[in-house]
Amino acid sequence: MAGDRLPRKVMDPKKLASLLRNGAEGTLVIDSRSFVEYNSWHVLSSVNICCSKLVKRRLQQDKVSITELIQPASKMKVGDLHQDVVVYDQSTRDVTGLAADSFLSILLGKLDSCFHSVSILTGGFATFSSCFPGLCEGKPAAILPMSISQPCLPVANVGPTRILPHLYLGSQKDVLNKVWPWLCCDVTPGKEFCLKEK
Repeated sequence: MAGDRLPRKVMDPKKLASLLRNGAEGTLVIDSRSFVEYNSWHVLSSVNICCSKLVKRRLQQDKVSITELIQPASKMKVGDLHQDVVVYDQSTRDVTGLAADSFLSILLGKLDSCFHSVSILTGGFATFSSCFPGLCEGKPAAILPMSISQPCLPVANVGPTRILPHLYLGSQKDVLNKVWPWLCCDVTPGKEFCLKEK
């Protein structure tokens, strides 16, 4: 049937652990979780492509390339089409159930167009970190508060996006609806830059 995708390659956590223990110099590991989750705890040597509405939209509109997202954070040279890529999120077990408009699906599609072999880690970071905590960097999530934002919901307008614990990105409509928690920075074109307390 037209439009059907080939079955997605998956990688078992044990295989990724083996690659990491043996150096994994030809493997690029990508964390597709939020910036806060990545900075809390992540797989050794992984690179974060932040799961946000802004990044998702820019990828969909081809306003940013995969290389531009990966290169600043990666210690290895990106661009070798024969490089193996492993992507993980928090807990995806069944890749066939991914919505076509989800951040992970869009990211995997863009990676498929740039690299020869792209796999998704079965069970995501939750499974990997519980089986191989020694191959993770940072502090376990039990010690740090988890992000409460849901930046990649497939909803057209859900209000401001939480970027960091006290930093939100939104529109003039969000300001007018008074959904901002404390402080509002209005940078509408034609208006003076101002800060207002709500």
